[in-house]
Amino acid sequence: MEKQFQYDLAGRKFLVTIGKVAEQANGACLLQYGDTVVLVTATSSKEPREGIDFFPLSVD
Repeated sequence: MEKQFQYDLAGRKFLVTIGKVAEQANGACLLQYGDTVVLVTATSSKEPREGIDFFPLSVD
């Protein structure tokens, strides 16, 4: 189910779209501001990894 939220920010349209892209991720949203588009995704595992005492984060 696609949802969109639109805001006026400094005279430009700021658009947040969820449920349209990256359906294999646990969570994803598409952010648009002017000519800039950013895809944000998050994935997780149901089982914790042994020996990890920190929250691993990777950015591509």
